[in-house]
Amino acid sequence: MDKKVDLKNYQCVFNEKGFFGGDQRLPEKDPLKYTDILKKYDKYISDEQTVDFLKHFCSEGCGYVALVNSIFLYFFGYEDTFYKTFGYAMYDEAGNMNFSQLALDFYCATDNHKGFLFFDYVDLYEDKPNKPGFGTTIETSKWRFELYMKKHGIHAKLNPIIVGVQDIKKRMEKGPIIVSVRPTILYDIKGNITNETEGGHTMSVVGVSENGLVRVSSWGQEYYVKSGTYAKYEYYQQVIFRDTLETV
Repeated sequence: MDKKVDLKNYQCVFNEKGFFGGDQRLPEKDPLKYTDILKKYDKYISDEQTVDFLKHFCSEGCGYVALVNSIFLYFFGYEDTFYKTFGYAMYDEAGNMNFSQLALDFYCATDNHKGFLFFDYVDLYEDKPNKPGFGTTIETSKWRFELYMKKHGIHAKLNPIIVGVQDIKKRMEKGPIIVSVRPTILYDIKGNITNETEGGHTMSVVGVSENGLVRVSSWGQEYYVKSGTYAKYEYYQQVIFRDTLETV
């Protein structure tokens, strides 16, 4: 049976009390805090390589962060199970959620991984030297998320969905939703543009405003998406968890 996510969890994972989901920019600002995670995957990584790696994560980590937000929604209230599953505490000493630790671990474990005939391989040519990261596609985000969750004993799927603004809240009851748009045009609650770039971006869907804007989490902050206005694409995926969690 699929595990639904309580909509009340959204009020806890996305709030105005210091965090509104994860932010891929944070590790680059404090490299020493995340050295242990990188050394888990490359024990010989140098300080200079660490800085470059975290800069790359900052440039392409939005898809990983959005999916990690989904994991926090699923595990909220099961902090001991979260720690047992991933090896990281859900909260740091200041009481903030450890989005960055898990997002970076997810990235280290699966970045550049792709599937071919059900086999996993690493694309050594995906990242270009001295250039921003390529990020994730619809296909690679699905492969990497399901691969990472499987390695941690969690049965989960990332499925494409077609959903209208009027249906989003109801669909959220079945599992977290992420949205990818290109170009990136983000709005405030009044519909004013606050961010605009030509590149694509992936975000967690948090709800819908009374004026019909899709409420999202991006860079650890609250923004809005104006559905149906994106020239390149506007694509939704939904995380479906197959397990019902139990306390440790």
